[in-house]
Amino acid sequence: MNKVLLIGASGSLGQGITAEIYKKVKVTGTYNNTVIDNKNIDTVQLDITHRDGFQSLDTDYDSVILVAGSMPAAMEGYDQNKYFDVNVTGTLNVLEFCRINNIKKIIYIMTFSDVSGSFYTGIPIKETDQRTLTYTGDHAVYAISKVTACELIEHYHQEYGLQTMIFRIPTVYCCDDNVNYHVDGKPKTKAYMQMIRSVMHNKKLELWGELENAKDMPYIKDFARLIFKAIEHPTAQGLFNAGTGNPVSLKEFADAIVDVFAEGDVVLEHKPEKPSQPNFTFDLSKTEATFNYKPKFGIKDLLIDIKENSPSSVFELTK
Repeated sequence: MNKVLLIGASGSLGQGITAEIYKKVKVTGTYNNTVIDNKNIDTVQLDITHRDGFQSLDTDYDSVILVAGSMPAAMEGYDQNKYFDVNVTGTLNVLEFCRINNIKKIIYIMTFSDVSGSFYTGIPIKETDQRTLTYTGDHAVYAISKVTACELIEHYHQEYGLQTMIFRIPTVYCCDDNVNYHVDGKPKTKAYMQMIRSVMHNKKLELWGELENAKDMPYIKDFARLIFKAIEHPTAQGLFNAGTGNPVSLKEFADAIVDVFAEGDVVLEHKPEKPSQPNFTFDLSKTEATFNYKPKFGIKDLLIDIKENSPSSVFELTK
């Protein structure tokens, strides 16, 4: 049995990965305010920005999954120093923990912000494509910090022989009660949840921007299955796209929401003057070939699972 340290188990991604793999591997996750209610999982608090905190951890792990990170969606206000404190210094501390304790494998979760300049081209983005960061806006320093972390990880692979796998993800849709995030440091409800609530309670749905703009929409249960395959893989190395390869247009997404959540007729209102969703997709050929992986959840499957397994409170209208 693999023994895995999952760092960042209290967030949506961490909780989703833990829920899918805990029966197959031993997981120890770090958490801040969320207590993981599962007697099969050991939990410990850890601040990865402080090296001394790692002394309280066991050291006999086969793999480390680094999910923890500072990101714009979770940042109230704006403090660019946090991005480097957590995403760079924190990653370096995790890498040192692996090196010192002879832990041979690390799996890292990477943002798709490093290729944001390649959106809207209609060409599937490959792992070998040049980085195209956007150097303005609240994601700029965040993206730079994540790229820096990836360079550190590659250094530890080449210098110390760590097996390192970096999974580049777009927004991963999750089944939990974390439906709020931040834009430019201010709290908002996630757009897809606003759409679901509007369909359920108001019997109408606004469609903003270009209806045919399509994006990869991976589901947490598929992503967690991919991570488990990475844990088991003895030689996989480098950067892997972790989208779907089958982008979903805004119109397709809206139709699926209506199919799954509507009771009775729903009025669709197109507002082309409003901002459009991104338009992109990932080339998954490397990921599929390496891990024998195919996403199982289409957009309607994803929404049905969210409806059946999310707390009912997430669908309630907020004041």
